[in-house]
Amino acid sequence: MTSPSTERIPLSDALRRTAVVAVLRADSPRHVGSVARTLAEAGVVCLELTLTTPGALDALESLRKDLGDAVDVGMGSVRSAEEARRSLDAGAGFLVSPGFQADVVALALAAGVPVCPGGLTPTELASAWDAGASAVKLFPASTVGPAHLAAFRGPYPEVAVMPTGGIAIDDIPAWIRAGAQAVGLGGPLIRDALSGGDLTDLAGRARRALEAVAGARS
Repeated sequence: MTSPSTERIPLSDALRRTAVVAVLRADSPRHVGSVARTLAEAGVVCLELTLTTPGALDALESLRKDLGDAVDVGMGSVRSAEEARRSLDAGAGFLVSPGFQADVVALALAAGVPVCPGGLTPTELASAWDAGASAVKLFPASTVGPAHLAAFRGPYPEVAVMPTGGIAIDDIPAWIRAGAQAVGLGGPLIRDALSGGDLTDLAGRARRALEAVAGARS
């Protein structure tokens, strides 16, 4: 369980409102800025860069300067305390991990920054939540499906879960109805935009994702 003296850091208002995190993972940071602006203009304002992208920390600092409060930008693929420190120093507004590392969660809590560690099994998800996670990242979500989340939430209704990994835009309603707090969208949303693909098409997919959330919530 979380310590009585530890207050869980809530997810941002923007994430709770839109329920979509765009995961920006690329071989180069060259198009990150234009992709981020396109997503923000379309209404997807929660962006997760990843440490697997070369120059991700510099790109994060640039986005913070260029877009300011227009986006909630964080760092993903954070796998160690050192990576967490570097991400926080670069201005990450939240941290996301593929698995659960207690020291990463502790650092985020100390910094007052939301943190979403990953897990797949009920034990992994519950352990991450009890450590103080803002939400737990169900990963890789496409390997289990919405029924896995719905079954988990039976005994754990209080746990905020963000499925991520292989989720298509058409899958969003099923995940929201199964109890997802938000969804992380990578390839199915971004497609080739980070390698110079059509940004108009990206904007259209972003709007479809938000409409899918709104439809599932109504």
